[in-house]
Amino acid sequence: MKDINSPLLKAYYNVINDLDIKVYEGEEPDNVNDKIYVVLSNVTSNETSTKSSIDHNATIQVSVHSWEYKYNNSKNLNEAVGLILDAIKPTSNSVLDLSEFELEMLNLTKQSDTTQNLGNLNGRVYISRILVFKQDIFEVNN
Repeated sequence: MKDINSPLLKAYYNVINDLDIKVYEGEEPDNVNDKIYVVLSNVTSNETSTKSSIDHNATIQVSVHSWEYKYNNSKNLNEAVGLILDAIKPTSNSVLDLSEFELEMLNLTKQSDTTQNLGNLNGRVYISRILVFKQDIFEVNN
């Protein structure tokens, strides 16, 4: 059985990073200056193997954070999330490529999308959207 967390994080990182949006794993560094950035976290997986294959069901959290001075109407945040969603799943049957890890993603769905208005801190108004994606992963060479 293979660890799927690192390949999954790398696949999401590469897709979002190609959009020129800053991406961090786990948590953002102190003093982030980017007005929109993404944090990848909370990979959770369960084994769903059969007698003939090793399979996993996994979720990953993609948090898109934004801030503006004084007011934040979420327009820029929603535009960035739209780009991210389109890059991750441009068609109804799209999946991310995990072939370099000898893994295959079979299904990809957005499990949830939650907006959080985090309030004002040091003159910055923060809003985030927390996306959770669910995917089934098959180990190719077993």
